[in-house]
Amino acid sequence: MVSVSDLGTAKPQQWRDAASDAVQAAKQCDGIASIARDEMAATLRQCWVGDAGRAARERFVKHADDYEAASVSLRALARVYDDLADDIADAQRDLHSGLDYAARHDLKVDDSGRVDFARPVATSPDDDEHQKVTHARQVIVEALTKAGKADAEAARTLRTIEGLTEIGDPELAREALAGDSPLAIALRLSGGLNGLHPINVPPNVLNEVRLASAETGVSQKLLLAVLWQEQQWYQNSNPTLSGPLTEFGRFFDWSLTLGAKPDKSLGITHMKLETARSVVDQHREAFQLEDGRYLSDLSDAELAANIEGHPDLDVRLSAYHLSGLRDDPYGSDTDKQLFTLYAADTPDVREKNEQYGDDSDHRGADIKVRGRNWDKVEPHLDDAMAWNGLSDDERARAVAQLESQTPAGHHISLDPLYSTGQTTGTGSGEPEPGTPSPSPGPSPTPPGAH
Repeated sequence: MVSVSDLGTAKPQQWRDAASDAVQAAKQCDGIASIARDEMAATLRQCWVGDAGRAARERFVKHADDYEAASVSLRALARVYDDLADDIADAQRDLHSGLDYAARHDLKVDDSGRVDFARPVATSPDDDEHQKVTHARQVIVEALTKAGKADAEAARTLRTIEGLTEIGDPELAREALAGDSPLAIALRLSGGLNGLHPINVPPNVLNEVRLASAETGVSQKLLLAVLWQEQQWYQNSNPTLSGPLTEFGRFFDWSLTLGAKPDKSLGITHMKLETARSVVDQHREAFQLEDGRYLSDLSDAELAANIEGHPDLDVRLSAYHLSGLRDDPYGSDTDKQLFTLYAADTPDVREKNEQYGDDSDHRGADIKVRGRNWDKVEPHLDDAMAWNGLSDDERARAVAQLESQTPAGHHISLDPLYSTGQTTGTGSGEPEPGTPSPSPGPSPTPPGAH
């Protein structure tokens, strides 16, 4: 979330200057590529015949490709900087217009973009004074939203360009930059998770995310973020959700429900028994066992045991709970705000959501940490969802393209936050310089030598 101070102090000209530097560097790469391919290789063709000369020419052509690929990346970098500068400059003008309007009408604006009267005004919500507040807020929030979108898009493209450092084929570099291609997604995934743990659940739980999203209208991204956030030590130790640690954790949680105050969070989505009880009571027909009984009719111990034993049920319960949180529109406009409300649906959290929107910097304690966790995990969720949205053939082709740019004998590994498709391969490109060729075998013995 871009704040008023962030946007107000941004310096778009610095990005334009960086774009100019990138273009100059690209021109130098083009020049070196031209010399290597058109002059050096041509000279070697005339002056150095035989296998050694052919190998030398191929090496110069490979150098030319490397520099041309670098030029493609640098020009893409320049476009990102120029586009970001243009978008931020436009948003900045809108912000200043909104701030000037607010100042002229004695309105105050906080750093999140919230607008209010500078002093108490005894008027009705429908009069001109309140309309001035609404207009100022609309202009300022739209400016911040535009800047935030531009920043997010630039960050995503920059992650793709960062991955292009491993690409020495200019045509592949161009393909990676042509929209959100499978290769572009693979390049972003090759950058690792930056210390984030993966979503460690089996395929049936991931499938339940899709089904529960369609059933309730809660986004798959939000449900996946909840799974990521709420994972417990015993769940994250075993990808099949079975084994000694997992079973101990489930038994431990279930055993806590036998007491007078079953306040332990249950299941892979860490839901309180009281909350789960509220969900199954409100949506009685949606939660029924195979034997015909409704979950709302179960005892606390039986309900807890079902939650601990059925991770797919946990996902559905969380989806219905989130849809209930969304029914009250105050402070629940976005997935990030619902993500914070999942942890604590209190008047204070809703008020802060309404006041600060998706900005986490002005929040306190656990809500600030949770909000920042969303900011960290969201781009990785976007990439994982994009990767898993590809066909098997598209994923295989992207991996093969990366293999062709990876030296033979080296392993490649993509790191989506969760995965149901191919993510590994072995390099099939040219060996690294200096790698010795296999020793020739013994010469065959000429006939009659013995």
